[in-house]
Amino acid sequence: MRTLKNLAFLADDLTLGSPAQQLLDRFLIGYPRNGSFQRLEGCQTTLWLPPGASTTELNLRVKDCGLAFVTDLHALATHADGIVVIPRDPIHWNAAPWLEPLLANAPAHTPLYIYGSLGPSLSEARRWMDLAKARNLQLLAGTATTATWRLPELDFPPGAGIKEALIVVQGPSPQAELDGLEGLFPFLEKRAGGECGVRQVHFLGGADVWQTVQPGTWSWPLLAAAISRSDSPQGDPVRDGRTQDLVGLGLVPKLARQPRGWLLRHADGLQSMVLVLDGVVADFNLALRTSAGKTLSTQLYRPPPPAQHHFSRLAGWIEDYFRTAQPPWPTQRNLRVAGLLEAFDEMRASRQTVREIKTGGH
Repeated sequence: MRTLKNLAFLADDLTLGSPAQQLLDRFLIGYPRNGSFQRLEGCQTTLWLPPGASTTELNLRVKDCGLAFVTDLHALATHADGIVVIPRDPIHWNAAPWLEPLLANAPAHTPLYIYGSLGPSLSEARRWMDLAKARNLQLLAGTATTATWRLPELDFPPGAGIKEALIVVQGPSPQAELDGLEGLFPFLEKRAGGECGVRQVHFLGGADVWQTVQPGTWSWPLLAAAISRSDSPQGDPVRDGRTQDLVGLGLVPKLARQPRGWLLRHADGLQSMVLVLDGVVADFNLALRTSAGKTLSTQLYRPPPPAQHHFSRLAGWIEDYFRTAQPPWPTQRNLRVAGLLEAFDEMRASRQTVREIKTGGH
């Protein structure tokens, strides 16, 4: 385990509630972890913000928490034991002005963590992975969704087969799609043979979402299993607190506002689904059916603002990654997510409903 003496943060937004504020504060102040309050004693944290960024929260942390602030991006990484990069836009951000100086100046074997996608395209993500490898640097990307707690934890034995998988998320595009992929792949990677890559994407929007419901694509029973884990069903439960079978009563299509779905056809025949269902539930829920016919489901728990303690869970994974230089999830996932988000963007722009792609596996 490495001792962490210097951590470097890059961000272009330090407003309250932003991922940058959530993660930076946990490394500056500490965070709850495994039944105690975790602090990085003797570790200097340094932040770089671009010219013109708001400095209100920055000044408070410099004064009260000992945060160091630098304006020279090239010098920031010179003595870093770990580097955290947090763009305001976690998907369509221009990585070159940030990553090129970091990769050129960071000490060999330094772990870098990027909040969000590794790049807006598969080729861009590969470029950064290759450059990091050439410099003997570790590069990892992801969000708090991939690290957050599962309620309940799924008893899914590694190496078991999966027949169907579905995740329900909410939010604007493409953030909701990023959350969906970040929540889905940790489970798919555990199946027999691991994740072998996505070969085709099928987009479903509006009424088309409900017209494709069938076993092997996605099914009402699997959706019912997923949202059974929700603690925020919408509609009548919001008005008067009643319990309600949203699927059984046929309320899901009525509640959903501009639903959209992404059906992923994997190289081994698995078909998984990312469903964005604003207005149905207000949390993230997942279900899968194993090859043995067993249905498993869980909520990806995201504690509410302002604390958003799923960032505490992520901070613990990042800290371990910095200490061991061992990524907590496969780095191939970074390329897969970037490639799928690129395909989603291009399909929306061209109004394309089906696209053949190749994201790669393992």
